Amino acid sequence: MKKNRFFSFRFGKDRGGFTLTEVLLAVMIVGLIAVALAALTRAAARESGAGRSKIMLRNNLSTFVRTLRRDMAQATVVKSVSGTASCNTRSPVTLVQLAQNVDSSGNMIIRTVKEDTLYTIQEATYITYCFLCGTDTANISPSGAKRGGKIYRLTSNTSYPSCSSYASGELVLDNVKWISGTYSVPYFNIDTFSRGKTNSLLTVHIITELNSVPVMNEVIEETFAMPMGY
Repeated sequence: MKKNRFFSFRFGKDRGGFTLTEVLLAVMIVGLIAVALAALTRAAARESGAGRSKIMLRNNLSTFVRTLRRDMAQATVVKSVSGTASCNTRSPVTLVQLAQNVDSSGNMIIRTVKEDTLYTIQEATYITYCFLCGTDTANISPSGAKRGGKIYRLTSNTSYPSCSSYASGELVLDNVKWISGTYSVPYFNIDTFSRGKTNSLLTVHIITELNSVPVMNEVIEETFAMPMGY
């Protein structure tokens, strides 16, 4: 009877197998592959985390700028602007105060708004932006800078809110970095134009930064047209 060579098996002393050297070599190769894959996974995770951090900082800044731009567009007067923000970790400081439906003397502008067939008088709105300095100085540049600051937006219908009550306001930006010197931040400054000029401008500089390695940060430099009432 003819044997089927595809289904023949050998048993006994002459059966083939792997030597100890071959087994150890295979284990070593598998180990090297595993180490390489783990390194690639860690690198990919770091890149992914860095990308998410950059997107978060950029989105937060964009949202803040939109809020400030909306307030500036609707403002009728700007009361005060800080210039370079001071860094007092015990209490917040005023960055800018502006109002809607109020003139430069503090009087309410009578403005009526039609809603269907009714006319209503628009209320005055007073807005204060406050900066609470952070305390984080680890691995920071330049020396003396601090990160972890916050900017709050406070509103009232009767008077300009005080930054002492910042906790009752809206947190509009965090991870704010404070620097004094050549490039001061946060920085809210009126360009050198006189009160009432149509070309008066508000310049704003802000840096947001995370305490991470490598350092993750985002920067804005925005210019806003001032209302006539300034």
